[in-house]
Amino acid sequence: MRPKLFGVVLIVWFLVFAVPGFGGPATEDPDLPEILAQKVAKLPPEIRRKTIFIESTPDGFQVAGKGSVINSIIQKAGGLSPDGLGALEFEPLTLTLWQKLAPEVVIARTKDLAAAKKFLGQRTWRNSPAVKNNQIFDFPDGLVDVAKDHQTYFSAWLAGTLYAKEFGQSKNLVRPEAKLSSKPLKLEMPYVENATIVDSRILDFVHRSLVIRFKKPLDVISTSAGPLQDVEAVGNSYSPAPTWPIYHQGNFDTSMAKLYEVLGLNKEKASLLGTGADLNNLVVTTRKYKDLVVTTLITAGVEGNAIRAGSDEGAFVEPGTINIIVLANRRLTPGAMANAIIYVTEAKTAALWEMDIRSVQTGLENPATGTGTDSIVVVSGEGKKATWSGGHAKLGQLIAESVKAGVIEAIYKQNGKTPQRSVQKRLAERGQYCPELSPLFDIPRYQGFMEMAFSLSDAHRFGQAIDLTAFESLALIVAGEIAGKPILKLEDAPKGDKTPAPLSIALRALKTGQKNRKP
Repeated sequence: MRPKLFGVVLIVWFLVFAVPGFGGPATEDPDLPEILAQKVAKLPPEIRRKTIFIESTPDGFQVAGKGSVINSIIQKAGGLSPDGLGALEFEPLTLTLWQKLAPEVVIARTKDLAAAKKFLGQRTWRNSPAVKNNQIFDFPDGLVDVAKDHQTYFSAWLAGTLYAKEFGQSKNLVRPEAKLSSKPLKLEMPYVENATIVDSRILDFVHRSLVIRFKKPLDVISTSAGPLQDVEAVGNSYSPAPTWPIYHQGNFDTSMAKLYEVLGLNKEKASLLGTGADLNNLVVTTRKYKDLVVTTLITAGVEGNAIRAGSDEGAFVEPGTINIIVLANRRLTPGAMANAIIYVTEAKTAALWEMDIRSVQTGLENPATGTGTDSIVVVSGEGKKATWSGGHAKLGQLIAESVKAGVIEAIYKQNGKTPQRSVQKRLAERGQYCPELSPLFDIPRYQGFMEMAFSLSDAHRFGQAIDLTAFESLALIVAGEIAGKPILKLEDAPKGDKTPAPLSIALRALKTGQKNRKP
């Protein structure tokens, strides 16, 4: 009995606006402003919700006023400005103002969400519709930071969050669901009939899908659907940010069935992965040895949910952010397909470690081993039989080389990250912000000192480097160089500081030197 192959996986939050120059909506839709306006116009007045945006300050929280860009975005998304909202860009959020606003929805930056919920959950603050109904959501920082440049797309995402139920209903669609365009992708694998990148409109928003069709049905193993037989096509499908909250509210299966239909695929004989990474950033990598050929197709993004296995919390059960499809010109046994998944995973993790990708949950302490939502498809092709694809096999070597190179390139294309990115960026990924030290980070010697601290911190964390006295001596020398005079003691670490010891020593060395620098 043929197993069901409805292999499109749930989409999780992934930032498509992560880095200047690499941000912006993955699929620019010229019709989006008109579509959003029409969708919002369909909303009954009685369901429109009073919505505010807040962010933390050293003294508490502040709320975006009517004159702010964020409030303009909220209004385009169908949110209402509560009575009492001021005209300033931002103003302090006082208890009196909070009671006057009585918001139904509160949006906070992701980094502020936990603190905002705790703050608004205080006895004197919690008597409001937003808190009572748990309607406190997060604006991912990357989206907030580029909102001025992509207001309509950002508003569409927010509208999907506020009105997911209504936007997911077919009666509220304003455009037909259909294929919009396609372009060929050349893959030199003998059993591939064709490969295309297809743009389609689903739920009024543009999706982009990679579809690889085979000349005849093949066996496949997928981490989202298991072992599959008689598969006619595999692929990877990007869904845009405005649809993510809609899918999470229960419209996923229906919408993805529509996607299969629009793409001309039988969901019983095809398996697609799902992603929030732009298919424009797809990386195709091939490795060869004599007549053995391996091709991988990879999308990857690590800004939103990179984690460290064995250290971080698992709050969801959804696959899909670093997506890897493996094609080999060998007929793989079931064991070889399963073994390939192991080696693909090891190669992906090696790539993340070489790039110093940090866990988004515990980045100060932990390098990431993957994202919380990775998926893999391995296709058993035609040709000679292969029973082994592990590390000692040439097949495994080619798979690992292709995957590692592809993941590194895909992360660069999606997030703009390289192993050589700046010290300031690597600190920010660890939750450390030291703008006052930026001039020192631009000096190669001190940049190298910080890079040493990053590596030593991980080694110290895992018990591979225990005695730090030599590094402490080096830190005093560095501090003295910056100060222009001998430094005998570094300034103390802040009380309760959880920064790994080597990194703390390095930062305190730079700060001590800067503080004691001769006029």
